[in-house]
Parts: sequence; structure tokens; C-alpha cells
Amino acid sequence: MQPAQRIRLEWALVSGVLALLALACALQGWLWRFDLQLHDIALSRAEHPADQQIVIVAIDDASLAELGRWPWPRSLHATLVDRLSAAGATAVALDIIFSEAAAEDVQLAAALRRHARVVLPVLQLEQDELIVGENLPAPALRAAAAALGHIQMEFDPDGLARSVYLQEGWQRAAHPQLALALDRLARGEAQPAPLNPGPGWRRSGWLRIPFAGPPGSFARVSYADVIAGRVPAERLRDKLVLVGATAPGLTDSVPVPGSGFSRPMPGVEVHANVLAALRAGSGIALMPPWLNAAFALCVSLGLMLGLRRSSARSGLLWTLAMLLGVLLASWLGLRHLGFWLAPGAALLICLLAYPLWSWRRLEATQRYMDGELQALQRDSLLPPESGPDPFQQRLTLLRSAAALGREAHALVEAVIAHLPVGVIALHGDGSLRLANPAAYSLLDLPAGADLTMALRQLRWPASLQPQAGLPARPAEPLEAELQSGAGRPLLLRLAALGEGWVLGLADLSHVEEARQAREDTLRFVTHDLRAPLASILSLIDTPPDNFEPLPAIRGISERALNLIDELFRLSRAEAVSEGSFELTDLQTVIVDACELCWSQARAARVTFQVDAGGDAEALVRGHHELLYRAVANLLSNAIKYGGPERTVEISLRAEGAHWLLAVRDHGPGIPEAQRGRLFERFARLPDAVRRGLPGSGLGLLMVRTVATRHGGRVSAEFPADGGCRFILELPQTHQDLP
Repeated sequence: MQPAQRIRLEWALVSGVLALLALACALQGWLWRFDLQLHDIALSRAEHPADQQIVIVAIDDASLAELGRWPWPRSLHATLVDRLSAAGATAVALDIIFSEAAAEDVQLAAALRRHARVVLPVLQLEQDELIVGENLPAPALRAAAAALGHIQMEFDPDGLARSVYLQEGWQRAAHPQLALALDRLARGEAQPAPLNPGPGWRRSGWLRIPFAGPPGSFARVSYADVIAGRVPAERLRDKLVLVGATAPGLTDSVPVPGSGFSRPMPGVEVHANVLAALRAGSGIALMPPWLNAAFALCVSLGLMLGLRRSSARSGLLWTLAMLLGVLLASWLGLRHLGFWLAPGAALLICLLAYPLWSWRRLEATQRYMDGELQALQRDSLLPPESGPDPFQQRLTLLRSAAALGREAHALVEAVIAHLPVGVIALHGDGSLRLANPAAYSLLDLPAGADLTMALRQLRWPASLQPQAGLPARPAEPLEAELQSGAGRPLLLRLAALGEGWVLGLADLSHVEEARQAREDTLRFVTHDLRAPLASILSLIDTPPDNFEPLPAIRGISERALNLIDELFRLSRAEAVSEGSFELTDLQTVIVDACELCWSQARAARVTFQVDAGGDAEALVRGHHELLYRAVANLLSNAIKYGGPERTVEISLRAEGAHWLLAVRDHGPGIPEAQRGRLFERFARLPDAVRRGLPGSGLGLLMVRTVATRHGGRVSAEFPADGGCRFILELPQTHQDLP
């Protein structure tokens, strides 16, 4: 299996396992305790100001100390109700059990009727830990109360009270929750008909309490202070008052979120929180298990999709971001939308996904790496494993493989850098990947120039599909010709390379030169050789009267033969190789050249003046015949163009590491406008053609070719006193060199 396929399979397996785990945890509630702890933490961070219309009259330690031991006479409670009525309290809930009749019930009942908006509590009646009915207030009080309300609370499996049922009762949900009954009295709403009839204790209307804060969040006044008139009426006017025990000794406290078992909340304050939630309409709704499961599944898939294309670092950051996102989503839902999205399953996936996926991806990577390292070992490119620690063995092999890769990379770079052809590799977006020095040279650019910009400025052949100023990545390798910015002809080879492509550039200048030389030679053969042959045939077929054709035929044939000889010598000069070179004395070359041109010089009454620099040898490595033929061409030109009865000067001197062999004539010279074509193929001066001087235009080209093949050059100077000086510059050598 290919590594990419293995990674995809591992990803699919990990994603499937995490998705199933997320569904199971959310639907089965395996993390309920963790979800409840997160709920309590989020609730404590979502605290809000307590309802200022709610006041608790606390039966606290100070009241017990002032008014005596509990229970107090019901006449005292009647006094409290009258005090609250006089202060203008809107409605009152007495969270005090009055299940047994007492002598003072008449006074308390009268006080309840005078206020007319007082709620009394209802309890479950238990026998042997079984619910057998309702524990109602004494008949007189029950008849005088404006409403009854149950004070039952729901405890979660961890023992904390977080919710209540709004309607409860024996065989029918007849009694509203104490806070609900109080709220209805304050609003003037009638009590609805009993709900949910059936056997046993019935209940309905579940409410999860959004606690305003820890115990003590609601306004409190002491029971004794109200009785003694020490509480200003303004603090109680138009308020909803709940009366209940807050003293620890009365054991009317329950553990709630934010306080737990260390600091339980008095039951009367729990009712105050319920009342505040009812007034604000801000109860907490729990999302059903299927919605929690859908949320966890979405988190699982989103997390795994992100990890699929992430590196180790970015994957960790993505996991942390998802984890914080889950917590933030649950907190925002609780704080602003009033619902609780249980995050436990989603958080478990966040905690497991990164290590599990990293393990499987590392396992797949390690398996592939071990296979590749073993293949390199089989090819004897890596040393055998050593050491007892498998991890250390892998590190050693990996270090060796990395060194081997660096060596191969350095070798490839060195080879590419020394290639005579230009190599340019581009990324898929067209940016430069690498380029060798030959590429810059062929494009006539300095090293370090903006190569991609130069490529976009080229005129690409129409056969190449353009893409952002560059030829598009080809499906198959192709070739085309183009010109550099300086007009150099180039051969382009284009091929795909991974996601990018590579361009190969080769200089076609020599090809163009050879093509031009072939065309010139063909033109020479068809014109300069064809014309003499045609003249010979014409003389043979129809000779003029009283004309002897043989001398003319001889002259024409000799000129044609000379042309062929010059062309042959040029071809030899162009094809000569250094393998045929040997030590040659330039003084001997000068002597041989002078002898070759002696008859021509004698006919033109021209003398040679030779300055060969003394008796020391002037050694070069070269082809003796080509060298003296080149010097002879310079002498022949000096004789022809320098004029009769003049002197041709020949000098030889050393300058630096080169020999300078100069030939000067004292003729009329060459006009400046015609000097640029001196060394071109078949180039002849107009004045020579007009004067009928023999020549083919190949002599100076042959001299330049010989100089170039011998590592030198030829140049022309034009002294102010007239004539021309041609300088053949050749590298020196020594007798002891091979």
C-alpha cells in the first residue's frame, strides 16, 4: 500500500472510532459527572445581579439569640406577617412548616387573611422512606392562606440541587412550586387546575435553576429586626418576601452549584433563585442527548478534517482551538441563550483525537520510513543497523540517509551548475526554483537578476500556450526556438517536473553561424565557381575569331582552383583539433610564409622587412601548416592592397603571455565605413572589386579561424600615416611542456 493510501486509511479508521465514541458518550451519558462539573463552572462564570424585588427575611443566628430557641410561637409569625403587610410587601411566602395545629393558629390565620397574599409550604409525607401523601399546613392556616406551594427540590446523582418541578402533588400535580405560587399572587394570576393526575406523587414542569450567585446573593433582613421595627419600610415596600431559616443549626440548607457541600445554600434562597428565574423567564434548558451527540459528532469530524492536512504544530493548535471553541459554545449557550449543551463528549474527542491521530500517522510514517531505509540497506547505500535501541538504530540510519541525500543534492547542483546548457526549474505558481549560471549567461543577465521577470518579457513562440507570461506546464516534453532579449537564438526544451516544470536553454549561435556559412558556401559555389566553369565552356564551344582560348581557359581554371583551395583551407581550419597541435616556432612560420609569397612579392616589386625578435625561439602549440598559411594570407593581402614597389613589414614580439605577429603594409588603407566587414565570410572591399584584384573574401576569415582555434585572436590597426597593420596574437608555450 502506498504511503498516501495508508495515511488515508488510518485517518478514516481514527475518524470512525472517534465518531462512534462521541455518539456513545453523548447518548449513554457516560460523562454525566464531568458534564455537571463543567455546568457548575460555567454557571459560576455566568453569574448575574440578583433580582432587587426579592427580599429574604432570614431566621438567622441573631434572630435566634434575640427571640429565643426554635420553634417560635405562631403568634410571633403573625406579628411578622402584620409587619410585612404594614410595610407594603407585595406578596409573602413563609418557608416554615405548620403541619400540626397549635393554639396560636387563630392569630396567624387572622394575619394571613389581613395580608391576603401569603403562600404556605407543602411537603411530601413519608413513611418508611416511602411517599404516602402530602404534608399540608394545619387546617386553619390552610384555609387562611392565599395559596399553597410545594418546597421539594431535585438532587442530581452527585447530590447537588440544581432543579425543581413547578407542579407537584399526591395523585395529581396540584401544588405549584413555592416561588411559582408567590409569583402568581404578585401578578394577580389565578391558580390553574391540577395537572398530570395519576397514582403516587405526581409532578411536571421541570426547571433547571440559573442561580444568580453563591449563597448570600439576594438581599436579606433579619427576622428579629423586622419584628423590632428596625428595618425601614422602604426596604420591604412592593417587594416579594420569602421568610425562611438561614441559621446553620436549623438544617434547612442544600448543596448547590458554586457552593457544594462546604457552603450549602439555605432552602429559602433556593426558592428566591427560582422566583428570580420565573420573573426573568431565564430557566436553563438541557439539550436532549441526540443533540449533544450531533454536536460531538460535528466536533469530531471538523477536528479530524483539520488534522488531516495539518502539521504536528498546527494540528496541536487546531486541537486547542477546537477544545476552546467547545467550551465557549457551551458557556455562551448558558450565558446568553439559556440552554446547556453538554460538552463532555466533544471535549473527550478533542483530548483523544490529536494523540490518537498522531500515533497512527507516526506509525504509518515509521513503517514507510523503515521500508525505505531497508531498501537503501539492501542496495548497500546505508550501513547495517547497530545498537540495542531500535529508536537509536532508526536515528542512525536516518542520519546516514540524510547525509546521502545531501551528497546527492550537492552533486546534482554541481552538475547542473557546470552544464553548458541553461537549466531553469519553476514551481507550480511560476516562481523560480533553481537556475544555473548558464541560464543567466544565455539570457544575457547578470548573476542574481530577476530571472522570472526576464522570462516573462521574452517573446515566446505562438506554439506554446502562455500562462501569466510564461509557457504553460506541458503534458509532454516539447521543443521550440526563441530569441533572448539581446537577440541570441536559443533552443528551448520544456518538460513537466513534479507540480512545476523545467526549461532547458541551448545556444544556437553556432548553429546559425554554420547555417549562414553553408548558405554562403552554397552561394559561393553556385556563383563564384559556376561562373568560371561556364566561361570555360563558352570559350570551348564558341571561341572568338583570332583568339587562342587555352591561355584564357588556363587563367580562369587557376582562379577557380585558387577559390577551391581557399575554401578547402578554411574548412581545414574550422575542423582542426588540438590533438594535431605540436610545438611550432613562429620564426619558422614567418620564413615559410615569406617563401610561399616570394614570387607574388617579386612580381609586384615588394620587399619584406622582417623583425623576428632575435635568435630566441618563439614557440607556440599549433598546426604549422595552418599557421604559415594564415600568415601567408596576411602577406598576400599586404602585397595586393599595399601597392607595388613598397615594403611589407613583418614583426614578432612577446607581450605578456602572448606572441604578437604583425604584418603592415603602406598602401592607401581601408575606409572606416568598410572596416567592420573585414573578417566576414566572402566579404570583399568595393575598391578591390573595382580594381579587379583577385580574391574570394575567405582569406581574413581563414586567419581569424586559425587564431581562434589556437586560443588567440586577430585584429587590425590603421596607423595615422596610412596602410594597415594586422596583428595575430597567439599564446606562448615552452619547450618543456608536452
